[in-house]
Amino acid sequence: MKLWLFDITFWLRPGDRTLFPYPGRLWDPGLGMETYHGHLDYLRRADELGIDGVCLTEHHYAPYGMCPAPNVMAAAVAGVTSNCKLVLMGNCLPLHPHPVRMAEELSMVDILSRGRLVSGFIRGGFTEWFAYSLKPEETRTRFEEAWELIVKCWTEPEPFAWHGQHFNYDNISIMPRPVQQPHPPLLMAASTAESIEWAVKHRVPLASSFAPVDSMRETFAYYRECAAKDGWTPGPEYFMVSRQVYVAPTNQQARAEAEPYLMAFMEEVPVARKLTPKAEEYRQSARTGRSFAYKSSTAAGHQFLAESTPGGYTFDQLQRDGLCIIGDPDYVTAEIRRQSDELGGIGTFMAYAPFSTMPLALATNSLELLTREVQPSIRDYATAREAVQARR
Repeated sequence: MKLWLFDITFWLRPGDRTLFPYPGRLWDPGLGMETYHGHLDYLRRADELGIDGVCLTEHHYAPYGMCPAPNVMAAAVAGVTSNCKLVLMGNCLPLHPHPVRMAEELSMVDILSRGRLVSGFIRGGFTEWFAYSLKPEETRTRFEEAWELIVKCWTEPEPFAWHGQHFNYDNISIMPRPVQQPHPPLLMAASTAESIEWAVKHRVPLASSFAPVDSMRETFAYYRECAAKDGWTPGPEYFMVSRQVYVAPTNQQARAEAEPYLMAFMEEVPVARKLTPKAEEYRQSARTGRSFAYKSSTAAGHQFLAESTPGGYTFDQLQRDGLCIIGDPDYVTAEIRRQSDELGGIGTFMAYAPFSTMPLALATNSLELLTREVQPSIRDYATAREAVQARR
């Protein structure tokens, strides 16, 4: 099992962090520079400790939206790391008017990192679409067309034209081109039936997060069901899980240090935001066109960030349902293994930290224990589990 660090560049200014859009008058230039350079130091240390990959994502207009241009951040991270994969989880394709430009930028990141790019593409959610005034009903077709066009940009050796539903070009022939051939590895995060089916069709790994284990189990089961109908069997490498993780020498210390920041994060997620009237109107219009029909009624009710209400979870409930993994190295190791077993085997575990206003010093202490005492114990777990099952 690979261990990736999922790093979201949170804005650290205290105060009311639930406003959306978050007003620009609350920006502090000095704190901004300190935040970005602090995260570069944090990711440099992760690479030194042997983390397998570092993940960056795209968000806008919010305290967790300090990385609106993940390709720019990835290029900076490439310069301070040497070994870890640079995982974009990911670029929100419906927001980008020129997929050709995206293909060119990602080629540059692959070159600057000497072939370490893993390119995740996402469709995004209402906060991203609202930020760029998109029509919600067009986001899926824009996502799918942009994906196909980017892959063709990377793989077509001759100039070509593209005239699609959303994008039109008479001449395309990108330079530079990626180091990895035929193109950098692809993946996507998804929980809706439509997106899972897209991932299966394109045979790319599926990442899941922000859902209890029982809900996530049905997501992965649907992926396996769709793959079987498509004539192939996905191994653990096709399944990725992200959880809020914090490790300390004892369970008591881990909870004392992480709980305030975890619960603050749960108050800051989009469903809990104080939306402007226009943002609330947009959110209501964006709720259509998302199917969870493959889930049982219980699991469908656990679309955690999409449907829950602020304050709806306690720390103990979050731990019990597997939404966070906070404890000593033995607890964290056992819980990652348990979730892998419950989910039928996962090939990549993404440790999401820091969260909310957690200081990077605390996140680094956790990272040291995670890589030293947990990572060696889970590295071969999915492979060993699959081998045991094959012998039965």
